[in-house]
Amino acid sequence: MSRLPLEGIRVVEVGQIVAGPTAGLILADMGADVIKVEPPDAGTQRRPGNLRTGSFFFFNRNKRSLVLDMASPGGHEVALRLVRRADVLIENMAPGTMERLRLGYSQVRQENPRLVYCSLKGYLSGPYESRPLMDEPAQMASGLAYMTGPPGRPLRAGASVVDMGAATYAVVGVLAALLQRQSTGQGEHVTGGLFETALFLVGQHMAQAQFSGETPAPMAAVEPDSKRRGFAIYDLFTCKDGRQVFVAVVSDNQWRRLCSVLDMEDLVDDPRLQDNAARVIERNRLLPRIAQAAAARESQELVDILARADVTVAPVHTPLSALEDRHVASERHTLPARIGQVDGRLPTLPYESDAYQFSVQRHAPAEPGQDSREVLVELGYTIEEAEELARRGIVRGPGLPSPPAGTDRTLSTP
Repeated sequence: MSRLPLEGIRVVEVGQIVAGPTAGLILADMGADVIKVEPPDAGTQRRPGNLRTGSFFFFNRNKRSLVLDMASPGGHEVALRLVRRADVLIENMAPGTMERLRLGYSQVRQENPRLVYCSLKGYLSGPYESRPLMDEPAQMASGLAYMTGPPGRPLRAGASVVDMGAATYAVVGVLAALLQRQSTGQGEHVTGGLFETALFLVGQHMAQAQFSGETPAPMAAVEPDSKRRGFAIYDLFTCKDGRQVFVAVVSDNQWRRLCSVLDMEDLVDDPRLQDNAARVIERNRLLPRIAQAAAARESQELVDILARADVTVAPVHTPLSALEDRHVASERHTLPARIGQVDGRLPTLPYESDAYQFSVQRHAPAEPGQDSREVLVELGYTIEEAEELARRGIVRGPGLPSPPAGTDRTLSTP
């Protein structure tokens, strides 16, 4: 198996919660050596983004952890050593934080002109660029929550799609910058915006609204016409075992095959049902028939019958039951994961290559600073110097001494 595409690329991640860690995860899975810099009080309630929750173990596999007080003089020097040898720096701190730490792009580019500096912020350049923002309010401000919830009840999506999407698009920019650096020899500053990501996701609805001149109805609205659905059959049906299955009939051929396998042959040649537009008009007659056929079958049976007939179909899973799906459980769709004290499996990056496979080289660091000693030695510090930094409360980790009682570095990192 060939090398992973980013082997040899060094990344420093000053990331918290979801967006920054997602960018680091993508680069780490692709082979980059990612050092996750955590604050001195990581693992405490003061830093919820660094608590070892279930999601932490997903977003931080294949990374090493260094606990570092970047605001202290000694910690700033360690941070500069990291920057000097890095190809990429990722940060999703609040606006102005990295500048206060003297680690903003204009400050560190003097140390490493080849550095690709990746920021993840609430807003890109413009009137709101200094405002903080998070995933859910970004969904509200962009129209995404309006489109997701029922009328009058805007609702965030059931995953951190804005944080993760912003990180993914920013990584596209990072990869482009690394490619461009091969010819220019210079790094650049790439910024991903949460709001702009949410706006991009709503682009299709913006286009349709301008095309039609009508304000779009939320997708959760119950409307029995083509303005809501586009397709006559695009619905959930409850099966004999109480589980739901989503059925989407997206062509006339699919309609005929659905009728055949669900014992509805009397509808195949009905002149009132010959195309989608006609079937939309007849929805009130069709849905009870399909619902009756679904209720007579187990959910897996219905999925299998329709899948064999090449009708678009999907079971409704929970995050746990999705892991039991035979496609998810097949090779290369998940990777082994140590999730706290649990051995589990978590999704891979959602693409595959015939040149390499993803793997877990390191489970997410179980404790903050798990790799501090190793990283400091790589940066040129002697064991004695690393231990002195630990005694001063600048770094921490297994194999390093603790600072004297009463030492508190928790407030020196913004």
